[in-house]
Amino acid sequence: MKLKFVINKLMLLLVIVLITGCSVSKEQAIELAKASFEVGVSEEAKEQNQTTDLFSYYLPADLQVEEITENNLILSKGDQLFLIFSNPAEGSLSQVNFEQDKLVEEKAILIEKQEIDGLFSYIIVSPFEDGKYKVIVGIGGEKGTTVTEIGDFKNSVDTLLDIIKSIKY
Repeated sequence: MKLKFVINKLMLLLVIVLITGCSVSKEQAIELAKASFEVGVSEEAKEQNQTTDLFSYYLPADLQVEEITENNLILSKGDQLFLIFSNPAEGSLSQVNFEQDKLVEEKAILIEKQEIDGLFSYIIVSPFEDGKYKVIVGIGGEKGTTVTEIGDFKNSVDTLLDIIKSIKY
């Protein structure tokens, strides 16, 4: 059943990509982000390749570490920052981050949540500044945030999921 769900989402994603070509409307970008989130949550976590004093995590090859604090990472890819927050006191079903983010992001254009295999996960996309958007992805006590352009929603979601899903204490 889970495999069928993933295959259906991948097919939807492929159809959207083929139809849209290179340019993507806001609605198409939202659908791509949503599909990428739904598929990505079900995928296996990447193997950790970095360690802090508190946790290990996967760092994609195209990201650089800017700063590490006890529970947080600031990563970059060119001018784009990725903020990773980790709260070991919150379990995999915690909705604390989601409830806080939902209240703060009053103008969200996408709010999606799900619980699969004992993991509560969510995605929120909100207008930011200068035509950019804030993308927040969370799983239990871990969450990642970035600011990106419409055409990069999917890649940002994929990157955030790769990192937060890999966090181990």
